[in-house]
Amino acid sequence: MKQTETNTTVRIIVVGAGKAGELVVGDIKERKDLPFELVGFVDDDPAKTGKKVAGLKVLGTTHDLPKLIAEHMVEELLIAIPSERGKVIRDIVDRTAGTNVDYKIIPRLSEVLLQDFKEDYIQHIRRVRAEDLLGGELLKSDQREITRHIKGRTIMITGAAGSIGSELSRQIVAYGAKKVVMYDWWENGTFDLRNQILEAHPKANAVFVIGDVKDAKKVSQIMAEHKPDAIFHAAAYKHVPLMEGHPSEAIRNNLFGTKIVAEAAIRNRVKKFVLISTDKAVNPTNIMGATKRAAEQMIHILAKSQSHTIFCAVRFGNVINSNGSVIPFFQRQIEQGGPVGVTHPDITRFFMTIPEAVHLVLQSWVIGENDDLFVLDMGESVKIYDLVKSLIALEGYEPDKDIRIEIIGLRPGEKLYEEVLIEEEKVQSTSLRKIFRTRNHHDFDELAFLYDLSILAKSIDEDSLNVPVLREQLQKMVVTYKPAKHSL
Repeated sequence: MKQTETNTTVRIIVVGAGKAGELVVGDIKERKDLPFELVGFVDDDPAKTGKKVAGLKVLGTTHDLPKLIAEHMVEELLIAIPSERGKVIRDIVDRTAGTNVDYKIIPRLSEVLLQDFKEDYIQHIRRVRAEDLLGGELLKSDQREITRHIKGRTIMITGAAGSIGSELSRQIVAYGAKKVVMYDWWENGTFDLRNQILEAHPKANAVFVIGDVKDAKKVSQIMAEHKPDAIFHAAAYKHVPLMEGHPSEAIRNNLFGTKIVAEAAIRNRVKKFVLISTDKAVNPTNIMGATKRAAEQMIHILAKSQSHTIFCAVRFGNVINSNGSVIPFFQRQIEQGGPVGVTHPDITRFFMTIPEAVHLVLQSWVIGENDDLFVLDMGESVKIYDLVKSLIALEGYEPDKDIRIEIIGLRPGEKLYEEVLIEEEKVQSTSLRKIFRTRNHHDFDELAFLYDLSILAKSIDEDSLNVPVLREQLQKMVVTYKPAKHSL
């Protein structure tokens, strides 16, 4: 928490006069060494206005914040509503844009151990982050089933150094797997992951392999050597504009790489294979999404072709602060004083935090049956223009006054909004909150798909730079693929 040059104490309003707010105010009052001056509470329950909680008056609701900040010369807001994220936090930040306050927050109970809160609530207070503006409620659900499935098993993760792969690696090691095989071509990322894993779990049986999923011989050798019980296939090229110009690389990696790893899993009698997919596979308008939908179709065919390996896929949207995420890009533009480029005023996206996404992937793996396609509840769809305004306000600036927002036009292959289901797909609820099941068999001609796949492989070998031909052949295989006009 900051101190100003003229004051020795920081004047604070606590947002949320519930149990968390009461506890943190009590802790601050007990600590005589802290340079904080508590001004009062605000709470959106109007019945609390004027009353005292933990000896501190409730001055009004969050709608009164701009006036209260000015009247009481408040320097910091401490948000003490740990069950809320997303729109609630964005509204608080947006209402106070331009007031030059700092924003702090009490983390969710799931971010730290509950007993730590009892020992010292204050130590966990941190700055509001981008994920607080976007993430939904994150419950620390019962993890006994995940632990039971992981303990004593060998797990292999492809794309292990990436955003999802690395979090999968960390969580699976922490759950006590017998062995975790982390496979990725990215040397620097694998080096960093190795350091993180071994520092946190020095006794873990962790194997780090530098290798490409397109290397069929090496993939098969690694599986034969380590005999994984399950594979999480997270390796993929995912940057939409880049893949529009390099379709052969997206096809080789996302489609043929999936085929190579999945067929090796069958040969090595792996019990379960989980494909990490994306909402961009639904009615794709770009090469990346089309290759991911083709990968879903590929594992559907393999799921039906044998009975030993269970194949399933998990489809979700944008993950906050993943590699290549737009949010750090926006933050860099804000740091540089703007302007911040937004492709379209009406563009929307779903967002989920990396730990939440991976936790749901692991839960899906536990309940997954052959040919399952899981769709995750991504929460609310957020307008990117409004998100940028909140990110600017979070840094103490007033949007379009201190920092300008500039509309720059849609990028190649970009949609205005994302979808999670193809029209013909029907979802069923599962026993797990936020996870829905459909079956990975949206109608398509499987024999024609395999024939076109062989033609596609030949085309890549003969002329990998012929973008129109590769795009046309993908359209034959993925009938829902309709290239955006600005992709052509």
